[in-house]
Formats: sequence, C-alpha cells, structure tokens
Amino acid sequence: MPTDAVIVAAGGSTRFGAADKLTADLAGRPVLAWSLAAFEAVRGLGCLVIVAAPGREPEFEALAARWCPRACFRVVTGGARRRDSVEAGLRACATRYVAIHDGARPLVTPSLIERVIAAADGHPGAIAAVPVTDSIKTVRGGVIVGHPDRTLLWAAQTPQVVLRQAWLDAAAFSDDDETDDAAMLSRLGLECAVVEGSYENLKVTRPLDLLVASALLTAREARQ
Repeated sequence: MPTDAVIVAAGGSTRFGAADKLTADLAGRPVLAWSLAAFEAVRGLGCLVIVAAPGREPEFEALAARWCPRACFRVVTGGARRRDSVEAGLRACATRYVAIHDGARPLVTPSLIERVIAAADGHPGAIAAVPVTDSIKTVRGGVIVGHPDRTLLWAAQTPQVVLRQAWLDAAAFSDDDETDDAAMLSRLGLECAVVEGSYENLKVTRPLDLLVASALLTAREARQ
C-alpha cells in the first residue's frame, strides 16, 4: 500500500557526548544516511519526510540529496519533544498510513520496513520489536519491587507504522509526550500488530553503539 515515511532526526544527542550522533561517521557515511538509503529502497514508498532540529534544515536537505537522491523527500522543522517532531512530520505526509523511524537506527533494512508496512494494513498500526532476553526488574527507590514475566516482554524498535489521523487524534487527547508511537495510539485504545524485528536494528545512543554498528555492517557486507 502507498506509504509515506517520517524519519525523526531532531534530537539533541545528549547521551552521545559532544558530537552529533546523526552525522557521526559510520562505515564511511553519516549515521542518518544509512536510514535514508534503506527507506529509498522500499518498494512503493511515497514521500520521505525528514524532521530536523531548528536551524539544521539546509544541512539535512544536502545530506538527503546525496544519500537518497531518487526519493521524493522534504525536510521539516521538529520540536523540543519527540511527539512534536513526529507531529510535524505527519502533517507533512499525505498517505493514510505513515512509517515512522528514528534516524539513530541506521541498520534498519528495506525488508523489515516493508514487513512492518504490510502488517499494519487493516490495523491501527504495526511496530518492529524483539523479544527481551534479559531478566527485567521493576525498581523503585533502589529496591526491586517487581519481576515481570520475561516471556511477555518485547523491546520496541522502529519503524512503527501508524494510521496518520489516528495518531493525530490520539495526540490531541493530551499534551503529554510518549516514548513511541504505539503508546500514542494506545491512548485511544488502539493496539498495534507486532513484527519481529532484528537485534541488529540497534539504536545509536552512546559512542559504544557506533562501534557495534560498524562491526555489524562489516559482518553484513561479508555475508552478501
């Protein structure tokens, strides 16, 4: 089905240190460029909307022109919170369903994006996620207060595909932020389908993640 996409790239990289993780070098190209190239290769992709921090729009326009030149793309200005940036991106889209992706997940593949888009059809949305492998504890005040059943826990990733208008309606319910788009839809009692993602689809948050991503890309290239 025709699907626009929003790549959220307006964050401040506060946990990455002094450098900007989105433009940090990863195997010869900026981190963000890997996501752009993956979405450009998605079959049936509509418009690709890149959400930039205020003042960085020209920089990201130049980056997109180089790394996804065949895509129909546009750059819009994001906000202080994730929900503000996602909303700015969604309002620049035209399709019924929209794929939302964090620009800091450079190892996403066209195949995963297409599987999540397909799973969303007929549902409020769909997300990529992986089963949790560690034992998870609920902690309050430095003390364990809960032991969730690990077999029920999945770690959410992006892309997350949503019904565009449903997301906007859910956001209008409250000005509170949400950590992901499935949580936003749940405000209306809407539950997303889940597609098993990949443990390689990591989010670059700290400098160590960049080293891991580089090693994974090297291994991926060796397999091809």
